[in-house]
Amino acid sequence: MLTWLKTHKLVVGLILLAIIFGIYRFINTRQVSYEEYTVTRGNIQETLELSGEVDAEKYATLRFLTGGLTSYVGAQEGDSIAKWQTLASLDSRQLHKVLEQKLNLYAIERGEFDQGQDDYQKNIDDGDIDQELRRLLEKNQYQLDNTVKDVEYQDLALKLSRIYSPISGILVESPSVSAGSIVAATDKWVVVDPLSLQFVADLDETELVRVHSGQSVQITLDAFPDKIYSSSVGSISFSPKETTTGTVYTIKMPLSASDLADLRLGLNGTAAIILSRKDDAVLLPSAAVTTLDGKTVVYVKSGNKYLAKTVTTGIENNGQIEIVSGMAEGEHVYQEK
Repeated sequence: MLTWLKTHKLVVGLILLAIIFGIYRFINTRQVSYEEYTVTRGNIQETLELSGEVDAEKYATLRFLTGGLTSYVGAQEGDSIAKWQTLASLDSRQLHKVLEQKLNLYAIERGEFDQGQDDYQKNIDDGDIDQELRRLLEKNQYQLDNTVKDVEYQDLALKLSRIYSPISGILVESPSVSAGSIVAATDKWVVVDPLSLQFVADLDETELVRVHSGQSVQITLDAFPDKIYSSSVGSISFSPKETTTGTVYTIKMPLSASDLADLRLGLNGTAAIILSRKDDAVLLPSAAVTTLDGKTVVYVKSGNKYLAKTVTTGIENNGQIEIVSGMAEGEHVYQEK
């Protein structure tokens, strides 16, 4: 009976060993599949993408210094505006009356000044001017100067009762008023030059060293996703602005006049600034390149084995990577699936 038990245990142990060995052999002999890639040649560029919107370089915001009754409204929102066109004017009847009054006061003061000069002309010619006479003549001169300034001030007030557009463009904002309505000093007219549209974005201070004026830019707008607008970095603001994410600088990229027909203020999009570009470069998909022991490698086939080969890489963009050295066009590399 004891012998039978020993034999039984031995058989069970052998069976278990056979199962373990089979599993081990299966694991180590499983088929490993590889993805094959071919080294090609092409163009590649490194870009920095920034979100932004369409804005205008030239615009004018116009307001009256004080509110009042409008006597003329010459344009409504959406109208094309010529340079120096009158947009609106205030009722100037009172201003004209005050100006007439100031002119009359000037005439009176001028007459008194001339009379004073005539009365004391002999003393003046003889050089016999005492202190009292000198003060009197100076007082007359000051009074005359003040009346001149009053007339000039009132003339300026008349001019400021009209607002003109200093640029040609489109009236994009105006108060809903007509002649005979009251406008407030806070009401405004905004004229934008549509030929000065540009794409404006925020550049983080950490990227400032990589971007400079003149770099090529490719702009895509959310409203026209299939179209690319070519531009360049026009300017980078000297002073930063604080945001919730840190310090950023405003970067402006002009838009070509040929692209302005469909564009509108406020269109959102993305600007891809081309930092560097290589033509006729040796390329591989980024998935074919990996890191091994701190080195950048690809796997090449040698017989039935796959061996790691060190390569030097360059620009990487849109799933492609430049191979600076280590591989040539037409060679094949492999990556375990």
